[in-house]
Amino acid sequence: MWRFLAMIFVLVGSLSMGNDVFAAKNMPTIYADGVSCPNDCDAHVVFNKAHNGSKYASMPDSKRSAPVACKPGEACRVCFDDADDTCMEAIYRGGGPSKFRFDFTASFYEAKCPESDLPKTFSDQCKSFSKQYEKITATAFYCLNEPAAKGCAELIAAADKAKEADKPIYDECKQLGEAKFNAKYKGTPAMQRSLECAYEMHGTGKNSKGETWRRLLPAACYAGSYVDRSGLDCCDKNKMSLGGFGSECKIYTVPKT
Repeated sequence: MWRFLAMIFVLVGSLSMGNDVFAAKNMPTIYADGVSCPNDCDAHVVFNKAHNGSKYASMPDSKRSAPVACKPGEACRVCFDDADDTCMEAIYRGGGPSKFRFDFTASFYEAKCPESDLPKTFSDQCKSFSKQYEKITATAFYCLNEPAAKGCAELIAAADKAKEADKPIYDECKQLGEAKFNAKYKGTPAMQRSLECAYEMHGTGKNSKGETWRRLLPAACYAGSYVDRSGLDCCDKNKMSLGGFGSECKIYTVPKT
């Protein structure tokens, strides 16, 4: 969703908008961007609008050879490759990531991963997330899942404090409207907001490759969740949250002693 619009990349090359746009294998990814995540970030999928109505994303009752576009809030057949056994159903909530990615919520992974007879591509992602969760929690407690662990109370209190400090600013932005809010704080760029007040206006996220993005702000994370290390998603108690986002949510762990 919004985090993909917020991130600024320089892409080299171009893709045809014809059928060849689906030549690459589609991959399951994970997201949870707080208030920008539709329907309280329930179990669902979002994907690039270019895929909708293709043989890789269509209404379940339509033929793959004559696909009908998925509708928000309804079941959608998602296929990772050409073979029919690479397909599964998920509630479609709209557009979001770049092409060739099907972005599922942590809640969707939590619900679906225990099931058998999943497409191999999705099943492999489940195994990868589970393995990462087990690796991290072998030596650390995930405080959002085990808040009673020693040291977790202080860590969660600090995260709550950051949310509480940001909440009045977020509320003011929503009340005034983004344009009026940003005009009011024209002299304080760090206060300005974007993308329905959930993200900073002037991106401070930057990685070693020089890629930059606007960070998701603390108050934008839904109840019981907290913004990750890089300001891309929200971490919550769901094991697939830690397993999927990995080092981004590892900031909410404490070492086992």
